[in-house]
Amino acid sequence: MDDVRMRVLLVCVLLVLVGGCGPESESPAFSRIDLPAGAQPVLLTAFDGDVLIGVRRDGQPVVPGVLRTNKDGAVSEIPVRGESPYGLLAKWYAMDASGGRILAIGGERGGAHANVRWSVWTGTEAGITEQVQGFSTFGGWGAGELIGAALAPTAPMLVGSWQSAKAGLDVAVWTANGDTWTRGSSAGTVLESDRETLGFANGVAAFGQGVLVAGMRLTGGREVPVVWQSASGNTGWTLTPLPDAGTIAIALAIRCWGSVCGAAGSVDGKLALWRLEGGKWTRLAGVPPIPVKDTDKLAPPLDDRLTQVLSDNGQVKILRAEGDKWTVTSISLPNGTAPVTSAVRSGDRIYIIAGAEVWRG
Repeated sequence: MDDVRMRVLLVCVLLVLVGGCGPESESPAFSRIDLPAGAQPVLLTAFDGDVLIGVRRDGQPVVPGVLRTNKDGAVSEIPVRGESPYGLLAKWYAMDASGGRILAIGGERGGAHANVRWSVWTGTEAGITEQVQGFSTFGGWGAGELIGAALAPTAPMLVGSWQSAKAGLDVAVWTANGDTWTRGSSAGTVLESDRETLGFANGVAAFGQGVLVAGMRLTGGREVPVVWQSASGNTGWTLTPLPDAGTIAIALAIRCWGSVCGAAGSVDGKLALWRLEGGKWTRLAGVPPIPVKDTDKLAPPLDDRLTQVLSDNGQVKILRAEGDKWTVTSISLPNGTAPVTSAVRSGDRIYIIAGAEVWRG
């Protein structure tokens, strides 16, 4: 093959490879939301057209705080009242809001073994209060962790893990009766682990009359991304392995919009996105191959088009599907090397936490 033909062939190959990833568009304008002095943002949650910002105020009598920001960027405070020593020191681990209600999980390490002392919080825009529980509700022998909260129509629910009667940890679910939370049994359900299969939950979202839980099952030496689904509250659990999962894969985060849901994770070390529509999960094709590790904190998709915000090689990027192709937008931030730890859409605006700042664009 002569040099001219070789150069033409190489150009064609490069065009195919670049075209499959989609164009890189101009950086949109993002502005920082100014928070009260000492407030460190931890997580974001959509709330009645606004956004809740869970913050931490180290050194203050009540460390956890919640701010509310509207479409104009104005920030107001929602009162937070802790009731226990560890609740007063808690960092937010998860938060959900629906119909004016707010449900959150806090935690702070302590005790002889430095385990996380979990706390549950509920309220409205008028205020959020810790619901003090007995130590054995979330702690003690066999305790695992709490990974998510969801305000399902039938009941508020917390999802985490607890020691299995067979092997490892089961996926565990807590529901509330008044102010008292109780862990349901996972035995005999698809939430249970055994010697052949271990389950790991990573994210939860309300869906229908129940919830969806995104995670992974370790079975036969493979990591398989899965979604557990309850029919109503903590009942009627089913399990769906996510399709086109390669060799090593995991679902890290999940979010729903009516009858459509999106899960974000990784397949063989690269970003993967799955969509639930019409009762069927499919993996989206053509997603840019951005590296994602099992230990990365990946935000769930922002909308039913599965717009995704994440960090890539020190840059914050927004991935949008345009038909069968993807557009990648890099965001220029003063602290652009900071990873994205939380992201949410409210109206036509995107809010992200990158480093110790909240940004809106």
